[in-house]
Amino acid sequence: MSRPYSSELRTARAQANRRIVVDTAQRMFVDEGWTATTMAKVAETSGLTRQTVYQHFDSKLSLLDACIDNALSDGRAIPVRDMPEYRQMGMGDRRLRIDAGARWLCSAHERSAGIQNVLDQAAVTDVEAAARLADRENTRWEEVHWATSLILGSEPPAEVVDGMWTLTSRRIWLMLVRDRGWTADQWRGWFTVQAGVILASA
Repeated sequence: MSRPYSSELRTARAQANRRIVVDTAQRMFVDEGWTATTMAKVAETSGLTRQTVYQHFDSKLSLLDACIDNALSDGRAIPVRDMPEYRQMGMGDRRLRIDAGARWLCSAHERSAGIQNVLDQAAVTDVEAAARLADRENTRWEEVHWATSLILGSEPPAEVVDGMWTLTSRRIWLMLVRDRGWTADQWRGWFTVQAGVILASA
């Protein structure tokens, strides 16, 4: 008699395979870039079949999307706004709130700027990637709006949010930290000063 089929086992295996694919693809995208990272190479490096990879992701862009989301959430299942370190932006005086924002954003950039930069690469030649980048930037503006409101304790003017949206860009982070060799502490100090100037006009 054959053993009863276990849907729980199959689900657990599928979840494990998905994690393997995302972790592998994230490393490959960052190390090798958008063009060189193919679904076939991800499958081979993962030790899985192409069919298994495509069971989870129907395109390279959807796989990149999952890698970005994984980096942004730090692999945690709770919403970003509910994370204790994020909520610190709403506690204490303004200086402490800005400092909490700098620490939060520094950590987020360390986790995700590299993989998000791959979407920037893809958007240059891929129309769907360009549309996805535009969607993500709109979402980022909304998130910056929320965080700025948290720091100020009130609704910020749109131009203040625009200033913070520009300041928080991963492109600026990469230019200063990756290209110019700044340390995370240098970036946090610089960000705190610049954010203080922008928020003073609210």
